[in-house]
Amino acid sequence: RLRETDVVGNGIFPQAMSGDEELDKKLEEKWNEFSRSPEVTFSMTMRDLQKSLASMPIIFGDGGLILTKTGRVQLVEGDRIGTDEGQGFHKKQADQQKEKDGKRIIDGVELTPQNAPRAYHIGTREDGFLKDVKRISARNFIFHRKRIRPTQIRGIPELAPVADDLQDLDEYDEIEMISAKVSASLSAVVKREGAMDFELAEDDEDSDRLETFNAGQFHYLEAGEDISVIGSGGRPNTQAIPYIHYRLQKIGACLGIPLEFLLQTIGDTSFSASQGMILLYQATIESEQRDLIPVLAKLWRWKVSNWIADGSIEYNKDEVNPFEVRWQPPAFRWVNRVAQVKADATYLGLGAISLDDVSATFGHDANTSLERKAKNIRDAKRIAEEYGIDDWQELFNPFPTTAQANFAELLDRDQNLNQGE
Repeated sequence: RLRETDVVGNGIFPQAMSGDEELDKKLEEKWNEFSRSPEVTFSMTMRDLQKSLASMPIIFGDGGLILTKTGRVQLVEGDRIGTDEGQGFHKKQADQQKEKDGKRIIDGVELTPQNAPRAYHIGTREDGFLKDVKRISARNFIFHRKRIRPTQIRGIPELAPVADDLQDLDEYDEIEMISAKVSASLSAVVKREGAMDFELAEDDEDSDRLETFNAGQFHYLEAGEDISVIGSGGRPNTQAIPYIHYRLQKIGACLGIPLEFLLQTIGDTSFSASQGMILLYQATIESEQRDLIPVLAKLWRWKVSNWIADGSIEYNKDEVNPFEVRWQPPAFRWVNRVAQVKADATYLGLGAISLDDVSATFGHDANTSLERKAKNIRDAKRIAEEYGIDDWQELFNPFPTTAQANFAELLDRDQNLNQGE
């Protein structure tokens, strides 16, 4: 959840770049309308869909989207891609038929002789078995996975290498908790010489046998009885937390998440160390975003094709390209926000970043920022006129403290003033 939330943020938004401003605006409006309920169950927004796609490589290794005739998509987890896992004669008969047809199917992916996906076999998982498997053409399925080697067909869950570590940590934590509870309690055993007499005393209803200790009371034992206290010896384990941290660091390294983010303890370290951890985590998040954007680009192309087919989008193919799009993911914020603002202003002035990049850190785009600013200026002018303020800009900054000017222009200005101009 931590990673999928940081990867998607408020959403990864498209910016149409067809070459026609009116067409771009219409395409983005159509996408926003589609984003309200893009999935067949009508239970997910585009942000929810993006978060689910972002988490698939972690848990399932892969997954994807079925492009349905209704214009919406169906989310498919990686464990639903495969061959029928039923037992008995029918499965054997199905396998023989596939061999007869000459189909090359590996882990539910039907391949061409060139090792390209031709179709995906997708079913429903019930009681641990994959049933009702159907063949979905690769044209109607957007597959999402991380490629480790060129000939890789399916994705590998990122949690797979650390599954044993997670299980070990769970068991270790449980054992340490039991040991701590035993250590925090007082347990004792009464020993008595003569086992036979002890058993007879237990059967005697009138026997005043010692069973519990009450605080602040003295208990007198019978002749031949003794008490031994059961101790845990060295509990709780003072090395338990460092050991757990070590195992969590191993898990975090596999997932690209520093230990401080896993435990939400980033403030416990120094400022420089915190920035270093954020930069490491930022590299992971930006890599995840780059892996997700091609999937969204395919989804964009499919929706634009549908809009063109139903006549809701018209364009001149010789002049514009409605499939051209730029995706704006959420940006990462620094620990030192003052330095971040200065850096953003400098980069914006140099043209290294755009206003969209800056606005993305706050969950919206440049147009939204400009519209909000224009509305604020309009309201400021109205209020200034209503209250008799000469300059509406005083409502934004009544006490200017800084100014910028070109030194050469100031010198020319002084020379002109000295010459009486």
